[in-house]
Amino acid sequence: ELAGKYKLGRNTVRRALGHLESRDLIHRQVGRGTFVSERSQTTALGVMDVRVVNPEEMMEARLLIEPLLAGLVVARASNAELEKIKNLVLRGREARSMTEFEKWDNKFHRAFASASKNQYLISIVEGMHRIRRSDGWGALRRRGLTDDRRKAYQKEHEGIVEAILARDADLAQQKIVDHLSHVKRNLLVE
Repeated sequence: ELAGKYKLGRNTVRRALGHLESRDLIHRQVGRGTFVSERSQTTALGVMDVRVVNPEEMMEARLLIEPLLAGLVVARASNAELEKIKNLVLRGREARSMTEFEKWDNKFHRAFASASKNQYLISIVEGMHRIRRSDGWGALRRRGLTDDRRKAYQKEHEGIVEAILARDADLAQQKIVDHLSHVKRNLLVE
């Protein structure tokens, strides 16, 4: 179901779930489902060592988690939070450098997660963004972030915001999947 919904290969989803299970963050029971383990509720995911997370794993995680936030944001975000998200995207459009664009990009994705009002998911997203802000990741992102790609990402961000402002969770979710798939291709093909 996850593979179809997020246009990922079944093996990609299995690997991601297997990784979570190997860290005792989830447990799977055949015929019953997949469950968050008690250990994961007390483990700080944000303290992950940046040296052990490769770009493919990071993008797999983002593609599994960030689209799910759309429904929560549509249902829970206040008008003020939506206005903040919109303004962060507009600031990204005004950015004069790649570094400045990355700053607003980061703030946009973090504000989006925050508007979900799910503290556990927010902590996971914060952990991912700590890894994205590390030196090695910064160099990787900047290497693949051309002016044309920056403009495309900006347009994608604006599409996500339009869907959220329209309170269309399904469209926002699809726009996030499209955006992150685009980012993944650019990061991993280089």
